[in-house]
Formats: sequence, structure tokens, C-alpha cells
Amino acid sequence: MKQNIFLDMGLILLLAAGPGPLAAQDAAEAPFDLKAFPRNSKKPKAIKQDAPVYPYEMSRAGLVGSVEMSFVINTRGDVVNPYVLKSNNPWFERPAIDAMLKWKFTPGEMNGRPVNVRAVQRIDFRVDYVAAQEGMPHVYAAPREGLWHVTKGKNHEELPLEVQWDTPPIPTNTRFPVYPLEQLKAGTGGKAAVSYIVGPDGRVQQAKVRSATVPEFGEAVLAMIDAWQFTPPRRKDGTPCGAILGSEYEFKPGGRADVPVSEGAKDLLRALQKKPGTILSPDELDQPLKPLSRRPPVYPSGLQQTGQDGTAMIEFFIDKNGDAQLPWIVSSTAKEFGYAAVQAVATWRFDVPNKGGKPVFVRVRIPIEFSQRETKPAPKG
Repeated sequence: MKQNIFLDMGLILLLAAGPGPLAAQDAAEAPFDLKAFPRNSKKPKAIKQDAPVYPYEMSRAGLVGSVEMSFVINTRGDVVNPYVLKSNNPWFERPAIDAMLKWKFTPGEMNGRPVNVRAVQRIDFRVDYVAAQEGMPHVYAAPREGLWHVTKGKNHEELPLEVQWDTPPIPTNTRFPVYPLEQLKAGTGGKAAVSYIVGPDGRVQQAKVRSATVPEFGEAVLAMIDAWQFTPPRRKDGTPCGAILGSEYEFKPGGRADVPVSEGAKDLLRALQKKPGTILSPDELDQPLKPLSRRPPVYPSGLQQTGQDGTAMIEFFIDKNGDAQLPWIVSSTAKEFGYAAVQAVATWRFDVPNKGGKPVFVRVRIPIEFSQRETKPAPKG
């Protein structure tokens, strides 16, 4: 099948006022503190920007999409801590990060010396489709955007006028729920349904659990929906309005439902049950753990009115591919902080952990601080 992936190569240089969320993982690589990019400076210039690999299942299903990334170009011209700002299809996120970690730039310069620069880039996944190709038995679907689509309910005309829309909100930033660890270990399946309002700005408001077979499933879906964003719903005259939406997610331990369970997670579950001694601590590794991608958590919408600060202690595992797996809440000052932290940590990436030159599983524990101003992992004590 012929595939073309088009990249918008225009870098948006952010004039950062500080290191930004999670950049403190390596102070030496934090973006330079800029209020403006001076005339005597040089912006980073791309040397190598190979396109990401198009996921086979997404191409076969005819799914296209986009991923907007934040990243730092360090003083060597390497990409540091690329993480997803916005994605309308989570299956495209890993290929985007994989590709970006291999990109190379000339470093940005200020006053004749290299500086770190934070940048934003959108990667569009687009495919040329054919009904069939010689020697290929598959028939590929016509392209369609995103995994989720909004439709009117049967009683739409009976809703308050403020939430009666003609142009539906379109999901522009989406995620999957994270399967709660204790339920996954116990083989517990079930469902959770949530309802929420999409405001005229496209952001989620007043999310609440309608039903859940176990409370943890409901909390996991709430944490996920807090991170979603939409295009604003609109009336016939184009005026932005609100929308009342609802969705239901099915949890199956095998991952054959609405909540994916990766092969790395399954491998770790087997190790926990049969060979817990093969799961090491960070100080047993050949080299210290190196974070590659750490998306910051989203402040919980349910705590927006209180505006309280908080913390969550999260434990998770790193598999033999360097992916964070099976995060769970050790403690939190509010349950919403714990689930929000788990939602973010589940997307983190690290260099492959090794012991004796061979990939191994690692157990990690990290505190995460929350405030409405900034949310980040707490510094190590």
C-alpha cells in the first residue's frame, strides 16, 4: 500500500519564561530563559527529520490524524523530552515520539553560544488509499479523521438552548483510560460511563460518573476525560455554544475492549505473579534511568473551584522497551490528583533499562506535585 505522511515542518519557537513542565528532569538541558529571540541569535535549523512509521492497523482502518508535540532542542542539536500536547488519536503518539527522538538540528545560538530552545511541532498522519493493490488481499477504507465522533441524542431538542448545537464538537485531544492495577491483577472487567459538558471554548467541564461496576473504573475514565479537548460546538449562525456529552468504556483484562492493555504490561503482570525477583530497583541497573518523554499531568477539573495544591506518590514499572507500565497510586492528598498523575505517567518513556547489558524490568516510585499554575514531578530529595 502506498503511504504518504506529510509533516508540517514549520517550528513554532516558544519564548519560554523558564524550564517549563518536567524540564527540570535535567537542569543542564532546560530551555534558555527568553523574553524575545534577539536579532543576533540563530534559530535551530533542521538537519534530519525522518517521517514516523504509520501504524499498520490505523492505515488498514483508514484512520488519519495529527499529533502536536512539545520538545527541547538542546545545545547539541538533539531532541530532548518530546511529549504530546494534543492528539486526536492516541495510536499515533508513540510513532511521533519515536521519530522525533531521532531528529537532528543545528543548535539555537544566542550571542554566539549554543542555547536550549523549546519548540512545538505538529505531525500530520495522512495516507493515500487505494481500494486494493496487486498481490495484496486487503481492501483499505477511505480516510477518516479520529477514533471518536459526536452525534445528537434522541432528546437533543429538549435540552437547554445553551447546549443545543448544530455543528458538533470534534475531539482534537484524546486519550485512553488507564486500567487500574489492582483490577487488572485480579482479572476484573467492567464498565464505566461518564457525562460532561463541552464549553464554548472546547474544554471539558462538570464531568461526573454516571455509573461504574467498580469505583476505580469511574475514576480512571474521569481522569482521562479531563485531558480531552474539542473544537467548540456551534449553532447554525456559527456562534459557539455548549454541548452535553456522555460516553461509556468497557474494561477487559485482555485489552480487547475500549481500554488497551499493552504486551509490555502483560509481560510485567506475568513477572509480578511468577518471577517478582526479576523486577529490579533503579540502583541495580548498569546506568541511571534516563527519561526520554514525560508528559505533564492535567490538573483535575473536579478541583478547579478549590484551586488547591496537592501531591501524589506514584509507583510504576518500566518494561524492557523503556515504556512506563502499570502505574498505581501509593498515596495522594486527593484521589483526583492520584488518578490524574497515573493518567500522565502511563505515557512516559525511558531509555531501555539494562542489567549486565540485558534489558530488565524496573520498579520506580516518584512524587508529583500539582498546582493550577504548574504541575510537575517533585524534585528528588
